[in-house]
Amino acid sequence: MIKLVVWLLVFPVTVTSVREIPYITAHHGENGQEIYKMKLSFPNIKVHEPDQYICYTRYLAELDEVYVLSTLIEINHEFIHHADLSFCEEPEDFASHRPWECSRSRKYCKGGAVGVYFFDAYYRSEVGKMIYPKDVSLKIGFSTIMRHINFEMHTKAAVTEVQYPLINVTLTFIKTPTKYNFQSHLLLTDGFIPANKEKGYFAEVACRWDKPDVVAYAVQVHTHHVGYMADAYRVRNGTWTLLASQLTQGKTKVLVPVPGGFIDVRQGDVLAAKCLYIPKDNKPVRFGESDGQEMCNVDIQLGYEFKHETSFKRSSACMTQHPKFSFCDHEVTSGICGDNRKVNT
Repeated sequence: MIKLVVWLLVFPVTVTSVREIPYITAHHGENGQEIYKMKLSFPNIKVHEPDQYICYTRYLAELDEVYVLSTLIEINHEFIHHADLSFCEEPEDFASHRPWECSRSRKYCKGGAVGVYFFDAYYRSEVGKMIYPKDVSLKIGFSTIMRHINFEMHTKAAVTEVQYPLINVTLTFIKTPTKYNFQSHLLLTDGFIPANKEKGYFAEVACRWDKPDVVAYAVQVHTHHVGYMADAYRVRNGTWTLLASQLTQGKTKVLVPVPGGFIDVRQGDVLAAKCLYIPKDNKPVRFGESDGQEMCNVDIQLGYEFKHETSFKRSSACMTQHPKFSFCDHEVTSGICGDNRKVNT
């Protein structure tokens, strides 16, 4: 085993194993189709400070063109706050194929990119599994746009001794395409929660959908310590259709299925979300990535037809600034604005 020491920014990350050769297994599904599995692990590392973001990018040399049906993430809950899985076309020049400290810059993909799965320590299960619904898969492999896999982890404790594995990822895939390819759309917030909001504060997001038509089938939501619930909606012609509603503390599901199955999202619709926060003191709370900050991340899982692949090379996102923005500021959502005025009086 080769031992490498990499000094990055302020905090050193010691890499004791750069890469392992994965193994691929195969079995036949119910319809006789061959289904494959490949297991990948985050390399062994030491991290000398808590609350760090560590990233790792790996070229998918073993896979030509395959269609992922599910992803399984297993994390070491003693050290990891959350893990994020994604794929991209090419890594940025600074994104080494060894783990690196990525707290200051996590935009590490060039060209196509798709965020696949966000698994946090608030989830009660020991593992996180995402299964794409029937007719949806994710095309990856060295002959496709998504030819690199990206691991990202947020540590909640220092890793002073080698702990293996910190993250395991298992991909289940087939070699024939499905009806839809997978992509995601993220609604999120920036700015801060104002002081003196002990009675509650709603952070709201609303943006028009301008891409080709898609189907939405599930939603992931994430807040930190003073966030308590999150809702997501599709708004069309004054009608609000619920995509998901979930308590974000101690949640029992990472992925919340859209009620009733697929819901179509057309050009001109608005995708909206709101998160409820109840701060514990009278100080402002900034939105950000650190554990002491807050988040309102609402990740909508989508399926699109392969003929629109060029329009969905990258995951898309919509961000609003707080406390400036509310549903009152968007003509499509202004009909139900005023939540903060009602709850904070």
